[in-house]
Amino acid sequence: MHRVNRSDGEVTKQKILHTAAELIAQHGFAKTTSKAIAQAAEVDLASINYHFKGRDGLYQAVLVEAHQQYLDEQYLIELTASALPAEDKLHDFFKTLTEKLFSDNSCYSQVLMREMLTSSAQLSQFMEHSGTRKFLLLRQIISDAAGLSIDHPQLLPCVLSVMAPCFMLIFAGSNASSPLHRVAHMDAEALAMHLKVFSLAGLKAVREQISAQPKDAL
Repeated sequence: MHRVNRSDGEVTKQKILHTAAELIAQHGFAKTTSKAIAQAAEVDLASINYHFKGRDGLYQAVLVEAHQQYLDEQYLIELTASALPAEDKLHDFFKTLTEKLFSDNSCYSQVLMREMLTSSAQLSQFMEHSGTRKFLLLRQIISDAAGLSIDHPQLLPCVLSVMAPCFMLIFAGSNASSPLHRVAHMDAEALAMHLKVFSLAGLKAVREQISAQPKDAL
C-alpha cells in the first residue's frame, strides 16, 4: 500500500518556507512582500496566513529554520549530555558546524548574515526562546572545555571568543566577494581541527591566567 510521507499541507508549508528564505536572502525582509513570496511559491496569499499567521510569522519561521540548519537544538542537547571528553565535544561541534556551513544551504546563511548586520524584531523573539536555549547548551560545552564554572565572570568572554569564528564562517560562506570566501572551500575536518586547537589553546591560556591571579583578585 502506497504511503504518503507528507500531507499536501506540509508540502505547501515547506515550499512557502524555502521560497521565502530564498527571496529574503536576495532582497532582505523589508523588501520581500507576501505577494512576491506567494507568486514565487505558486500559492495563494491565504496559504501564508494559514500556515504562518502572516508575513512576520513566516519570517520568524525562516529564522528558526536558518538557525536549525547549522545548530540543531536536539543535536546540542545530545552532545552536551554525552559521555565524550570536553575537548571531543568541542571538536564534534566544530566538525558538525563546518560540514553544514559548507553544504548547499547558502540562502539560509545569507538570511542569518542579513540578520547579523541589521537585526529585526523577529530576531529578538527568536533569541528569547530557541536562541537562548541553544546558547545555554553551547555555554555548557565551552564551560567544560575551559574548566570554568558556568557563573565564572571570564566564561562569557570565552564563549564570545570561541563562537566568533563561527559567525565569520557564515559570512565567508554567504558572501562570494569576501576575502574569506576561500575558507568555504577548505576541508571541513581540517578546519574543524584548527578551530578546536585554536580554541583550546585560548581557553587554556585564560585558565592559566586565572590560576596565576592572587586569590583576593578573583
